[in-house]
Amino acid sequence: MNTLESVDRVELCESLLTWIQTFGVEAPCKTVEDLTSGVVMAQVLQKIDISYFNDNWISRIKTEVGDNWRLKVSNLKKILKGILDYNHEVLGQQINDFTLPDVILIGEHSDAAELGRMLQLILGCAVNCEQKQEYIQTIMVMEESV
Repeated sequence: MNTLESVDRVELCESLLTWIQTFGVEAPCKTVEDLTSGVVMAQVLQKIDISYFNDNWISRIKTEVGDNWRLKVSNLKKILKGILDYNHEVLGQQINDFTLPDVILIGEHSDAAELGRMLQLILGCAVNCEQKQEYIQTIMVMEESV
């Protein structure tokens, strides 16, 4: 990946971070590092579809991971699998033409470009779910710079 593409991906991640904050989840979500544990992403997915990402599903996401990158990666793998399963089982979509995020780079190195890929998948869930109009409307009223 060239440097320009990398910069674009980091900017994309920052914009998606701003969007994630509109969900008002309990876990802190001000920085890229806040998202690397997966807790915020799991809480957002639960808001997108609570019947699919139910309490049983979210209970498998460890909330107290600290700086342990292995626990973060474990959470991120469960979230990625949940997203892919949701797309297939609920939305009837296969994700074939999208490079999946490297959860190890996210969990171990807080890689913003890879986190951006993960957040794009969550955005895809939001704009294709039953409440998509609500999420699309939120995006439409966000600042143009985002």
